[in-house]
Amino acid sequence: MNAPKNPKWLLASQSELTLRYRLARQAQQAWATRTVEQRARQLEPLRRLLDERLESLADLMQDENGKPRVEAIGHEVASCIGAVNYLCAKAPELLSPRQVSLPWMPNRRATVAHKPLGLVLVISPWNMPLSIPFSQVVSALIAGNAVILKPSEVTPRIGAAIGELLEHCQLPENLVTVLQGDGALGARLIAEGPDKIFFTGSVATGRKVMAAAAVHPIPVCLELGGVDALIVCEDADLDLASSAATWGATFNSGQICASVERILVAQPIMARFETLLARKFERLGPEDQGRITLDRQRAVYDRHLDDANARELTFLAGGGYKDEDHLEPALIRGVPRGDDVAASLVHLEETFGPMTTLLPFRSDKDAARLHNASRFGLTASVFSRSRPRAEALAKELKVGLVSINDIAATLHAFGELPWGGVGESGFGRSHGEEGLMEFTRTQVLEQTRRGLFEFKRPWWYPYDPTQLEMMKRFTQAMAADSWRDRAWRLGRTAHAALKMFKEAPRR
Repeated sequence: MNAPKNPKWLLASQSELTLRYRLARQAQQAWATRTVEQRARQLEPLRRLLDERLESLADLMQDENGKPRVEAIGHEVASCIGAVNYLCAKAPELLSPRQVSLPWMPNRRATVAHKPLGLVLVISPWNMPLSIPFSQVVSALIAGNAVILKPSEVTPRIGAAIGELLEHCQLPENLVTVLQGDGALGARLIAEGPDKIFFTGSVATGRKVMAAAAVHPIPVCLELGGVDALIVCEDADLDLASSAATWGATFNSGQICASVERILVAQPIMARFETLLARKFERLGPEDQGRITLDRQRAVYDRHLDDANARELTFLAGGGYKDEDHLEPALIRGVPRGDDVAASLVHLEETFGPMTTLLPFRSDKDAARLHNASRFGLTASVFSRSRPRAEALAKELKVGLVSINDIAATLHAFGELPWGGVGESGFGRSHGEEGLMEFTRTQVLEQTRRGLFEFKRPWWYPYDPTQLEMMKRFTQAMAADSWRDRAWRLGRTAHAALKMFKEAPRR
């Protein structure tokens, strides 16, 4: 990659930011005149570019973010290619205007269209520094928008690489602008009044973004934290479930909003499962773990470890640091029954590291109750050999995504599936049809069908007894529960309408 080694932060005045916004809006006006098919064709080269630069992008992510190479390629680059494939194939159809019939006004027809928002601001995180902003930027572009991207100040070179990739698509000048800086720059960019903000990050910063956006007001799409759970029923394949839990709790060193931070286990199998899981945690090697990306995250780790030790919880694995760059994957349960772990910080708060808790449940209803006690609701995973049982339990969970016999975090890789949560995990969606629509505004166009004449509407002025009688009969016709009854009531409505037009013509 030709991304600069040390992208300079933007030390610009507010007037300079205003100029950048104005230039981006001018570029967007021309871009929006192109059809969705034309935009898709212009963005399709990204697929080839990502393929050609796979190794250099992986090098960059390993160097700047510290994640294992297999994750840099499989979780990040592959997800970007999937987003391009999905959006270029499906956006022309999804963004096409659709006709809507109006059964109670057959002389009229309506069209529902999805228009570009204008200029969107994407504020992206450091833990998935390529795939999250890339998919949001491409979604915004194919929907007809201009984009201001502020990457995390922790991973600026990866953000710069996204801008460099897009330069090869020969987009209009100033359509995509990458601006480097910290939270202070983010606040200034919000103050400039984008048409929508897409923020991925912590709950605390998400609240600040909402407060700043509310001043204007500006709509926001927030992907925030998670304390995601994996539920293991007594009929689950324990080898499968324990392997999934090991990976789900520790990949990317747990620095994932959808990391498994709580494991709820049916009480009869608790002892067997925790023994099996502890063995797999202990077998994790240095090649499986990336480094701690953000130094200040250590303060959270230390606070959660200190709290667990103060509560005399049991560490079945981990409990400290391997070295200055790596936290030992920690598996924690309570003593002696295990339910006291539910009050611990590591169980209640997002650790954003390779730490997870074990908590027993007595029934599926109890599992759902324990799961839904969290303030967060991003993803969940359910393991059971019974499909009906797993589906029934999944439906009770207050989350955005549930995976049965797999880790739900995997679903972020699929451009086809909407991604997002509930509660303090945020609102709005990325990916899928729902995610694409986040980058649009809906407009309805309603008009008289071709070939039909215009007339004054019967519900217009003047209000009088004949009109009231007509409206009553029309409303009753809408409530008819059979076509015979409806036909009869519509006949009465027509008779009342004729009387109204004769005795009290519309003004």
